[in-house]
Amino acid sequence: MGTSRHSPPRRRGRPRSRPSPGGPDDPRAGIVAAAGALFAAHGIDGVTMAQIAEASGLQQSSIYYWFKSKSDVLGSILDQVNRVPLEIVEAARRSEGPVPRRLHRVVVQDVLALSGFPFDINEIHRLAAREPDSFAGYWEERTRLDEEVEALLEEGVRSGELRPVDTRLAARTLLAADEATQHWFRTDARGDYTAEVVARYVADVGVRGLMVDPAALDVLLVADA
Repeated sequence: MGTSRHSPPRRRGRPRSRPSPGGPDDPRAGIVAAAGALFAAHGIDGVTMAQIAEASGLQQSSIYYWFKSKSDVLGSILDQVNRVPLEIVEAARRSEGPVPRRLHRVVVQDVLALSGFPFDINEIHRLAAREPDSFAGYWEERTRLDEEVEALLEEGVRSGELRPVDTRLAARTLLAADEATQHWFRTDARGDYTAEVVARYVADVGVRGLMVDPAALDVLLVADA
C-alpha cells in the first residue's frame, strides 16, 4: 500500500537497546521525552547525544537517524514550549471582558505551564542566544509573544483600566517574572508552595501594579475563584 500524500512516510528506525519512554512506535517522542528529563537533571550544556541515546533506548549511531544534533532535539521541544504561552495570550486577546482579568489569567496560566516544563527555560534562552541561526524560529515566536502581551496591555491603557505605562517594557517584565519564577520553583526554594499558589501570587503582584485601581482586581476575579 502506498503512502498517503497527506502524511509523511513513517521512518523505519534501527533496533533499540531497550524500550524508550515514548513507546516502540514513536521513536522521536521517546527521544524528546528522554532529552527533557536529562536537560532537567543536568542542564542543557551538561547533556550529550550519547546520553540522550542511552536514555531513550537507542544505540548512539541510531539517534542521528532522527535528530542531527542536540540542538535539533531541543528544537523539537521548543516547538511546544513557544506554542503554549502563545496560545494562552492569543486566547486572551480573542476573549472579552476586563483587561486586568484577562491579563491575570495569562500570567497564572503561563506560570503554571512553565512550572510544568521538565527543564529550566532560562537555560534554553542562553542556548538560543549562543546559536541564533539554529533558533531563528524560536526567536520569531518569542517576538510574537512579546507583541501579543504588549497589545493586551495597550488595550487596557486605552480603556483606562491600566496606567499609561511603557507597554513594551511592561510586557517583557511580566514574561520575565514568569520565567524567573519557573527557575526557582524547580528548586527546593519553593518550599511548601504549590504551583497554583505561586502562579496566582505572581499574577496578583504584576497586574495590580499596572492597574489604575488595584483594589478593583479582587472584584474582577470573583468569577475566576
